[in-house]
Amino acid sequence: MRALALVFFSPLALGGCARAEPSAHASPAVPASVSAAPPPTREPTTALAPAPPAPAVPEGPRVYAKTRFVWIRQEPDTSKQWIGYLWSGESAKLATGKVVYGPGCDTWYAVEPVGFVCVDGLRATLDESDPGYVATKKYAADLSSPWPHRYGEAQTMKRLLTVAGSPLNFPNLPNSVQDGRVQMRKGSTVAFVSDVQIDSQSYLLGADLTYIPKERITPLPRSDFHGIELGAEQKLPLALFRGKDRPKLKREGDRFVETGEKFARLSHVSLTGKTDGAGADKLLETADGSWVRASDAVVPVASEKPPWGTATPKGRATWMEVSVNGGWLIAYENTTPVFVTLVSPGRGGPAKKDEDPIPEARTPLGVFPISGKFATATMEAPGNLLHSAVPWTQNFSGPHALHTAYWHDDWGSPKSGGCINVSPLDGKRLFAWTEPALPEGWHGTRWMPWRGPATILIVHR
Repeated sequence: MRALALVFFSPLALGGCARAEPSAHASPAVPASVSAAPPPTREPTTALAPAPPAPAVPEGPRVYAKTRFVWIRQEPDTSKQWIGYLWSGESAKLATGKVVYGPGCDTWYAVEPVGFVCVDGLRATLDESDPGYVATKKYAADLSSPWPHRYGEAQTMKRLLTVAGSPLNFPNLPNSVQDGRVQMRKGSTVAFVSDVQIDSQSYLLGADLTYIPKERITPLPRSDFHGIELGAEQKLPLALFRGKDRPKLKREGDRFVETGEKFARLSHVSLTGKTDGAGADKLLETADGSWVRASDAVVPVASEKPPWGTATPKGRATWMEVSVNGGWLIAYENTTPVFVTLVSPGRGGPAKKDEDPIPEARTPLGVFPISGKFATATMEAPGNLLHSAVPWTQNFSGPHALHTAYWHDDWGSPKSGGCINVSPLDGKRLFAWTEPALPEGWHGTRWMPWRGPATILIVHR
């Protein structure tokens, strides 16, 4: 699978690549990165923990989305900027249930916790039994799961908007419910929700309700990798292992020898802090009494000071630190590390000063707020190379985001087109933890300073 840097649509002017979704007024673009390697062939080696139950849906009047990008405006006016959006088959609670009048739409309604939605009956409705909403709800993204859809890698193919003889019925839906880009290049990925048999032909129903020839898709396995929760039972320093299994060593007199055992790829081990040797010969002692070559280990090093100095911001004071060369991420609440994991940054390494990072697939360095959060985001590069419905996307700089990559399992290694890839399990965990929170029922939100704090992301070499 080729690597790419791309643009979806986000709260910032994310230029430099191709657009991936239609924009609304003042809507910028969301980006991405993509793996340079083919998808893994192995199946997960351990069973995944069951997904937590979906949160209870608050009672009261709601607005129901029948298509993608049902915009939430900060004022009841289509000329005003959007602050979030609803998605096909999803719904959000209304603040009062009373009509509000404003430019561009006959009937606006205030939604919780802030903003206004145009309810026109075609794109959005107040009727939970509306046939179009009922049809889309059946195939809506499962946002209680790290994998909101099923995923596969595509051969060169064309998605079909309709197929004669289909048993499926999608009444009274706008064209915007489907992604308009039907041509897909080899190496693109698709998100799908169901199998459909039409006469003798097998199709997959895409997450956007298009039909995908099943024989052109290779299902992608799920990665079971996840990071480490830090606290009383698990603390830094830790060694994590990327790329391949690494040998365990033991001391014999004044030398170290391999034991024949291995530290498994993507595993971790606690360190004592004791070392031996220096440079290329440096070794690290593990908590179980063995040793590992420092060159074989990824050892995240926590910062002693938060990015805001002594003036602690409001909220939980959340921030993240990413090392591009190290391939690791640490999440903090104020000065306390709470989570650590492996990430896959740009295959071109750290960005260079005064150079556009996109052509060389580099990851930008600096201090950034999380400026937009999108439960899923389709990503595009020139030539119709697409990644469909990429989960847990968090924008931070131009066409760059921290997001799940469901198409590879090589965490810690440089893989992306410049973004910061995380595993599906880590992507969902971090998305739920970072600020601003995605309001109940919303599919995407953009950060505005007046709405509260944003998690800070520091990216360094």
